[in-house]
Amino acid sequence: MTTACLSVLTARGFDRLLEEGGSQAWRLKPENAEKLAYCVCVQNQNNGHWGAADQPHHHAFMVGRIKSIVPSPEGRPGRYLVVFSEYARIDVANAWPGLRNPIRYATLEDFGITDPEALDWQPMPQPKAGGQGAHSEDEEKDGFGPLTIAEAKAGLALGLGVPESAIEISVKF
Repeated sequence: MTTACLSVLTARGFDRLLEEGGSQAWRLKPENAEKLAYCVCVQNQNNGHWGAADQPHHHAFMVGRIKSIVPSPEGRPGRYLVVFSEYARIDVANAWPGLRNPIRYATLEDFGITDPEALDWQPMPQPKAGGQGAHSEDEEKDGFGPLTIAEAKAGLALGLGVPESAIEISVKF
């Protein structure tokens, strides 16, 4: 028995896929992709640092359980976000057959996965701005929500691994 899946050659890295709630912005037929339970993400390193690619080129690194297919929040007509409910890390080298189209319909067995239930599934985190989560009116208007100085300090401190008291923010008008 084989398990059909969607496979995407993505320039976005693991952390960015988690932040966005899945993989985007694909030109595909939602009615075809919605029939599938899984999406395998294969790394594309040909776009430089744009998508925060963090795996070797053509390396399959993640399987997502497809929750839904929604219009891409990037606002590109005809492009879709494949929303994941759960994900599992995988490690499959040379997983892309060299096709020019960055999406293809494949099987999990093509990636050496014979029992998807044996994978270490993790729930997807709540997506950040740019993902498929809820947006405020300000976010819908200009693409960014309001950010307070306190939120900025907290985020920088967390990202840099320092206490908030070590962060100073200056604003010049």
